[in-house]
This record gives sequence, structure tokens and C-alpha cells, in this order.
Amino acid sequence: MKKMLFVSTALLLLFSMGCGPTAGSYGVMSNIDRPEDAAANSNDFDNTMTPAEISYQSAQQFLTAGKHAEAITNLENAVSLNPEYVAAWSQLGTAYTNLKDYEKGIAAYETALELSAGDEGLISAIGYNYLHLENWPKAQEYFNMLLVKDENHYNANVNLAFIAQRQDRTEEAISHYEKALISNPDDATTMGTLAGLYDKLGNKEKKFEYLARAIKAEPENHAFKKQLGRAYFNDKDYANAAPIYEELVTIYPDNADFHQRLGYSYSQSNRESEAPAELEKAIELTGGDAFTYAILAKIYNDNKNYNKALTAAKNGLALKIGQQDAILYYQWGYALSKLGNFEEAIYKFEKVVSLRDPQWSGYAEKEIARQEALIKQREAKKEQELYE
Repeated sequence: MKKMLFVSTALLLLFSMGCGPTAGSYGVMSNIDRPEDAAANSNDFDNTMTPAEISYQSAQQFLTAGKHAEAITNLENAVSLNPEYVAAWSQLGTAYTNLKDYEKGIAAYETALELSAGDEGLISAIGYNYLHLENWPKAQEYFNMLLVKDENHYNANVNLAFIAQRQDRTEEAISHYEKALISNPDDATTMGTLAGLYDKLGNKEKKFEYLARAIKAEPENHAFKKQLGRAYFNDKDYANAAPIYEELVTIYPDNADFHQRLGYSYSQSNRESEAPAELEKAIELTGGDAFTYAILAKIYNDNKNYNKALTAAKNGLALKIGQQDAILYYQWGYALSKLGNFEEAIYKFEKVVSLRDPQWSGYAEKEIARQEALIKQREAKKEQELYE
């Protein structure tokens, strides 16, 4: 009778997410029937089962208890008593694999495959073990066997795609993942992986297509919402990033990064009035960082809330990080200018110039000239008032 074996796909899922193989992630499970003369109940167990079957059953108990070494002893005894015992050979492969002895696992599985030619579970198990050993050519050889009957075979294509990724063959990886989706069109993990691969190729349209499909396939898997929000944000598509981060701050109210990204997205998409609350929340959760304070100071200046802009700029500079000093001093000077303190504003703008920032130093030089002009206007106005 044909012996059919089934391989768990737990390891497959780890590979589709870009993870390496881990011991014990899969096993070959047998549903091989007993011989016709085997006992139907345990009462006559000893009288009807062969010695090989008794060893095999003992091994199953040891495997269930996680005692792989003891299981191996019994399985080796079973196959020595009955060299054509397919189930015992396959379980021996599983036991060795669980002990991370992948080469012995392969040898046992290959013997089982010789006795049960074409068995997909055994072919997959051998391929998985070669993945553990990072023997990509041999892993490819076995997974390609599964494509002979079905070019869209899910397990084979996902694992061949993983190998292609490891070898930086991005277009080949995409081809295999897309074939896997034909067999399993609701596989959100593969969709997310494809989004990342298309992003690597600079294909934004496909990247967003697969992210949208992944979210639709698994709406409760917030990892895809995070990935989509990050993609919009990195592409400076802040109008589309904002709604994603609005969802994420509802789901993760204590995530400062999401509040900061939402605040920044608001500030860059004609929703500036909504930005301060999110940025202040990010500061509340983390104690503040120079970048957030710099954004906040600029927004407050843009909204003519100059005293709050001063406070934000001072708090950012008090952190003494240095990376955002140019914009912080600039916003401080701008607020002082709007409050009529032109001399102090010049001092802050001179500080920006001294930092030689490629963007803000040029703006500061113009502001210094503007403050000097404002001072002259103020003095001229005072002199005129004296004569009136």
C-alpha cells in the first residue's frame, strides 16, 4: 500500500518572513496503516505486533515526551528489524532533525523516499534540512522536484523564493512568491514580503498594491499597517501616511514614534493645527528629543504661537544633542523677532550661521540683515516721535 506522509509547514512560515531555519520547526508525521494482521486494540498488543512495530510505537511515546535520543534508539532498532519500514525511517529523520543533526536527518528521509518514491512530504523535509545547512543548491534540487507536477506548488515556491532572497536574486524571488500566491491567494505574509522586494526594485506601485492586499487579507495583523505607514512616510506622502498613523495611535496609544510620525505628517499635509497635540504626546511619552522639539517649535511659529515656540526651542537645545541645533536656534531667533526682540534674535541667527548648516545658515544670514533693517526702522520711528 502506498505510504503517504505529511510535513508540517511551520518552518515554511518562518522562511517566508525572512527568518532562518530553527530546530524542531517541522516533523514528518505518518498516517501509515498497520498491517492487516495488526491488533485493533491494546489488549493483544504484544501478541499481534511485530518487534519492529513495537519499537516504532515505543519511539512515538518517547517523541511525544520530547526524549529524542531514546526515540532514535527505538527507531533504529525498528528499521534494523524491518529495513522497509517507511514510517520508522521518516520518524527517524524527524528525531535527528529535532536534535539539529540535519545530515543524519537527511539520510533517514532519503531512505524513506527510496521506499516511497515521489512522496511530497519527504521531499519537502529533505529540502528543509538542506535549508538548515544553508546548502542552497541541494535545497533547490529537492524543492524543484515539487514543481514538476505543479509549477505553482506553494511550499516549493516559497522556499525557492527564500533561497533567491538570500542570494540577492530579487526578481527570481518575486517570481516564486507570486506563483505561491496563485496556490494560496490569502497569504498575507507573502504579500508583505513581495511589497518589500518591489520596494527594493523601486516599484512603488507594486509595493503599495501588495501592502493593501496584505491588510485586506489580514486586517487584524497590524504589522502590515505599520509597514504601509512607514512606506508612505518614507516616500514623503504625508497625506496618505496620516490616516494610517491615526489608526496606529488608536491601537498603540503609548507608542511615541507613531505619535511623532502622525504629528509630522499633519505638519506636512495642511493639517498643522492638529500636529502640536501629537508631538506633545510623543514628548510626554519619551521625555522629548531634539527632532520633535524642532518640528514643534516651527509649527508654533507658523501658527503665531511665539512663546510656545521659544519654550520648544529652548527645551530641544537643553538636551545638548547637537544634531538639530541649527533649526532650534533659528526658530528661537524667529520667535524673538516676532516678539520684537531684534537684538536677541540677531544673536540667535548668528549662532545658526556659525554652525554652517547647509540649509538654515543661509536663511539665518538673510534674517540677520532683516533684523538690522527692523532695528533701523524702529530707531527712525522713535526719532520721528520725538519731533512730533
